[in-house]
Amino acid sequence: MAGDEEDVLLEIDRILAGEDEEPETAEEESDEGGEGEPNDSNNEMAEESEAPIADFEFGSNGDDVAEAGNDGGESETESLDTKNRIGKAELVSILFSRKTKLHFFMLVGLLGAFFALSLFSGDWAVDLLLLLGYGASGGYLLTGILTRFDGVKELTRSDHPTSLLLPVLLSLLVTGILWSIIGNADYGDNLRNALRFGLIIIFIIWQFAQAWWMRVPFREYALRRVERKSSNSGLGGTLLYTAPVFWTLAGYMVFYLMAQYYEPFAEDFDVLFQFFWFAMMIFLTLVAVFFLRRLQRDVSDDEADTFAGWFAVGYWGFLAYHAGVLLYSSSQEPSFVLDLIFMFITIVVVIYSLSVQVLRTEARRDHLSRTPHYIGSAEGMINRHNVIFIAISFTIAYGASNFFLTAGDQPLVDDTRSIGFVSHSIVLLSGIVVMLLANYNFLTGRGLLKKGFFETLRGQ
Repeated sequence: MAGDEEDVLLEIDRILAGEDEEPETAEEESDEGGEGEPNDSNNEMAEESEAPIADFEFGSNGDDVAEAGNDGGESETESLDTKNRIGKAELVSILFSRKTKLHFFMLVGLLGAFFALSLFSGDWAVDLLLLLGYGASGGYLLTGILTRFDGVKELTRSDHPTSLLLPVLLSLLVTGILWSIIGNADYGDNLRNALRFGLIIIFIIWQFAQAWWMRVPFREYALRRVERKSSNSGLGGTLLYTAPVFWTLAGYMVFYLMAQYYEPFAEDFDVLFQFFWFAMMIFLTLVAVFFLRRLQRDVSDDEADTFAGWFAVGYWGFLAYHAGVLLYSSSQEPSFVLDLIFMFITIVVVIYSLSVQVLRTEARRDHLSRTPHYIGSAEGMINRHNVIFIAISFTIAYGASNFFLTAGDQPLVDDTRSIGFVSHSIVLLSGIVVMLLANYNFLTGRGLLKKGFFETLRGQ
């Protein structure tokens, strides 16, 4: 067994090094041409309707996937070379490679340091949190940019502690530059205020970003269901309505069990609390279904119903979680444990989502390089070698912003409940928009809808 595990790790490392030259047996894949702007390959929305990641379901053989290319309204199916097929090994090699595990441990350590600093009083703790947050985020961002050089790539991607050398040095460099400016008597305070304001902006943007990134795993699953031609097409339309109902009842059962076994919450779990829970979920459901039906008003297609239904099954669970935490935090002190657990879940989803998008873009560009629709080299600014560093940079910035809001003698926000209310409200509202965008991109990518997004929502 040890030998087999070692062989798997070596195979993953070989893929990361770009040595995977042996083609696998594969069927043809399609190129939908993107869902939003067909000519912008770097636009993530332009690839929503492409077929899901091949062999994504671990332990399964995967479904043969065909995508239809659209050239001036004429659809054609083009066979992709098997080396462009995105396999599960490529995704695993990014997420769980031993060559990047030390960087993930570094991320965990930094988040722990941010939490510890938020517990201390004094402006020094806030300044140190600012410096470490921006410094480490900038260091990993620069590391990701520099990985286009082979020497840097080899240095930063190994299971030896020296792989941390470059990001640590770059982080210290950025931190030192910021520290020297903050210590300046003339404009140090201006920079400090700008850095604080920047973390507030990052915190707000992240709320929408996590709703956007969280769509990727559910979109991939929904696309798989669409590609299964034998699936029950009528089930999708039913799931569109039953998914929010299921998660509403599931959330209520969670609250009920908490009230039975957690005494401080039992007093708050009254009729008014239950009314607000059902009222909030019903309101979100009505808004989402109303606009989804407007999107599909001129569309009569089983695949559209299938995608909308299976996407709703997963995404409504995400929305129900945030609705539940929002309501719970209104009566109880916000649970740091819940937020910390979900922060790590979000971090993994961010790395996964960026990895999926990078692999999809590389495969699509490499395919189009052999057609009249050539759109550039197969390696863009974010690629499979640096996506882990870019994702860590994003999450470090978010972690710093999250703990910054309650740090110091005079925290920016005295009432932690207001933080939870604002953040989860942003996620819920943006989540509804993301759900609509995911379905809109699917419809436009399949050529089922020609109107603009807002034009369709207005019913024009």
